[in-house]
Parts: sequence; C-alpha cells; structure tokens
Amino acid sequence: MLYAGAHGDANALENVIEAARRLEHSNSPVRFQFIGDGPEKHALIQLAAGLKTVVFEDPIPKAEIPGRMAKADAILLSLRDVPLFRYGVSPNKLYDAYAIGRPVITTVAGSINAEVETLRLGVTAEPGSPPALADAILRLAKTPRAEREAMAERAIQLAHSTYSRQRINAEYNRLLREVIA
Repeated sequence: MLYAGAHGDANALENVIEAARRLEHSNSPVRFQFIGDGPEKHALIQLAAGLKTVVFEDPIPKAEIPGRMAKADAILLSLRDVPLFRYGVSPNKLYDAYAIGRPVITTVAGSINAEVETLRLGVTAEPGSPPALADAILRLAKTPRAEREAMAERAIQLAHSTYSRQRINAEYNRLLREVIA
C-alpha cells in the first residue's frame, strides 16, 4: 500500500501507523510505503520505529509519482476528521489512483468515502480510527483478485467519464459560452 504526499497534521498519518501496528501484530502481509515530506514526518518515523511493515522514503519528483503508484497494490488517502473536508476536499492522489486503476483505501469522510463505497472503487474507514482502518485494509487484502481488478477498471472508467481534464475543460468552456451568450 502506498501513501504519497504531505506528512502534515491534516493527513492524520499517525492513524495509519497505528493501523499498521495492529496489522503487523496480526501477521498481516500488508506493507506500508510512505513517500513525501512534511512537518510530521520525523515524529511519524519515530512512532513507526520497530515496525517491519512500514517504510518511509524521501520525496520524489512529481513526474515519478504515477509510476510508483502503478506499482502499488492500493493507494491510501488519509485526512483528519475536519468538518470542512466532508464537503470541500479534492485530494489529487485520489484522481491519480483512479486514472492508473488502483483500488483506494480512504479515511476521507463525506463525499470521498461515499464515492468510493457507492462505486466500489476500494475500501473506506472512518477517520481517526486505527481499528477501522486496519479492518478496511484487511478487507481489501482479502478481496479476490478479480474484484480488485474490477475496482481498478471502474476507477479508470470514472477517471475518463467524470474527472478527465479534457471533459472538464470542454464543460467549462460550454458554460462560459452560455453565460456570455
């Protein structure tokens, strides 16, 4: 599982480390890879000390992120439970995961978790709950390969039908022309 992005307070990565600790104690085969930097990274590394399933890597160029994401079994999106995030957050890595066809694991309450659940694009957990996150990760790990591949295909279709920059630009253009006319 890959987390790529900021290691800040809003990302609530301590929740992920505690879920990793639970999974490691249960002899789960799940591995956690964190790529990025931020003000919480040093504290997170200390929190994860001794965990064999957690690896922290330095930031890499943005152009390399899609290739790294494509090699992961799943992409993790983690945010703290902030009321605003339920209505107005749009994590870039979510759309990257959709575009490259990777199941997502998300703790982003509100519309993000709802989309992932409704469209069966991965698994969700309530934010701030290491037991719920560990359970969600195990659910995905135990999901048959054919269903994980179907999740990936649904994600790719959603990326093209809904989140394509070309489609969004064309719609924006159409709306502007409507307003001008």
